[in-house]
This record gives sequence, structure tokens and C-alpha cells, in this order.
Amino acid sequence: GADRFAHAGTLAFEMSVGRDRLIVNCGAAPAAEEAWRDALRATAAHSTLVLSDTNSSELRPDGLGRRPEQVETARHEAAGAQWLEASHDGWRRGFGALHRRRLYLAESGDDLRGEDMVEVPGDVAVPGFAIRFHLHPGVSASLLQDESAALLRLPSGIGWKIRAKGARVALEDSVYLGGEPRRSNQVVLIAEEGEASIQWAITRVSMPGPATPEE
Repeated sequence: GADRFAHAGTLAFEMSVGRDRLIVNCGAAPAAEEAWRDALRATAAHSTLVLSDTNSSELRPDGLGRRPEQVETARHEAAGAQWLEASHDGWRRGFGALHRRRLYLAESGDDLRGEDMVEVPGDVAVPGFAIRFHLHPGVSASLLQDESAALLRLPSGIGWKIRAKGARVALEDSVYLGGEPRRSNQVVLIAEEGEASIQWAITRVSMPGPATPEE
């Protein structure tokens, strides 16, 4: 009964820059109607990998059914940089799949790199998957024309870029419930056909300031 409102968000993460929130999860609404509550509990409402549009844990009214049986993490630090390696087997039943996530954060905090991998037995095709990065409502986002990256601007004016290898970059609607529900956006990395891993990076960039009138 303790997991009645638990979420299927294994290996999700959030990212803040100073006081500005950049990457978030959608939040929770335990008092809402069941459909709305479960939508926020779903894997797709979290900043993590989603395999074949399926939750990594089975959502039930009284808690979680099928769920990861093994979640492993290892953290390393050297010269101020941070590494995190993690995995879970929530899709082993049904897909025989293991999700591995590697994160690297540079000492400056201006460079976060990741790799998400789907491991399946050798005779099994990798199902389609996507990696979702939900953005705080205060973040404005725009997509590059060639769908290779997305540009993000924080309320402070600081700019960031999300780019990926092995995936198409898309921008989709999202919602944020850190208090009252608010509309937001999410950056989605959609794996190219046949890909079993996506490498991605979130890095700080210089953004052009507002245009000034000519004298």
C-alpha cells in the first residue's frame, strides 16, 4: 500500500542552473481523477527513456504491479567532474530489455553528457524508443530546422542546447504540476531505426540578446 501513488519514472533526472529549473518531471496530482493521476505517474511524464510507449512499471490503482527487479547505480568523481552509471530491468518481461543510462557532468556544470542504451538478446530486434526531457514552464525552447538540436533559454537569459547522435530531435507539448498546472514543452529524442543507443549533450551556449534600435 505504500506505493499507491508511486511513479514509473525509473532513472529519470532533473537539472537546475542556479535558481532556474531547466529539466524537470511533470509532477504529481494524487487527489486528481484516476486518468489524470496515472498520466502523471507514467514513464512518459518523466525525463527518462520510454520503450515502445510502455511504462517501465505497471500502474495499478493500489500501487505498482510489474516493476524493475534490479536497479543498479554507480557514482564516480574525479577532478570535480561527476559520472553516474545506472540501469534497470523494468522492460525485461515482454521485451527482454535492459535500460542503461550514463551521465557525465563537467566540473564547470556547463556540460552534461549522457548515453541511453537498450540492451536486448542477440536474436531480438530493439523496439522503438524515445528519450524525454520535460522543461520547466519558465524555459523557452526552439527547434533547429534540421531537427539536430533544440535551443533553450532560461528566465535569466542563459542559453543551453540539447543535441543528440542516433536520434531525431523533436519538440512536444508537456505539463508541469509544481503547484497549479501549467503548460510547458518537452524535448524528445526519437531513436533512428535500428539504433540501440542515443548519445546526447546539454551544454551552455551564447544566446543573442534582444535587438536594439539603431541610433
